Amino acid sequence: MEIISAITGATPLIIGAAIGTVIGLVPILKDTAESNWKKQFRKQVRLGIIKNHLTYEDMQHIAERWSQDRKSILFSLRIMHSEAISGEDEDLAKNIDSIRELIDKHQNQEPYSELPENISIQLNSLNSKEETEEQVSQLASSLSELYLSNQQKHSRQVKFTYWGAIAGGIGVFIGVAGLYFAVAGSA
Repeated sequence: MEIISAITGATPLIIGAAIGTVIGLVPILKDTAESNWKKQFRKQVRLGIIKNHLTYEDMQHIAERWSQDRKSILFSLRIMHSEAISGEDEDLAKNIDSIRELIDKHQNQEPYSELPENISIQLNSLNSKEETEEQVSQLASSLSELYLSNQQKHSRQVKFTYWGAIAGGIGVFIGVAGLYFAVAGSA
């Protein structure tokens, strides 16, 4: 009888812990899926570059396939560029000119791809006026730094969520183990 009363008393605790764990895991799973999509995108673009089959338009189609935005495309190209320059990837090093060409084309197509889309559109319209070109460049630089700092804060929050979920899972485990030993000790 004591076992049943202990279990019914702990049911809300267990349900609450399960809900908290699931809620804590959702951002982690989302981030993991997005990271996997970036890796798959880079893998396919890398193979296209190595085989000399990749055009900028092909890369755009691959980016759509893996849900990559303008900023992610540029970031992935820069990663491949740094791997080619450093010699980490010999196959990419042989095709560094192709990578540079893709980066140049991307920056020509999306000159402010590091910024949110609405700001990028506004800057493109301002940039068409020659007398404001220097002002636009300064504004773009400032906004880029602001956006980068926000992305870093978001990254930190994801890490805190991850470690919080782990700590919560450990807490649930300890709570359930304590409940088990309490019931076993009273029997």
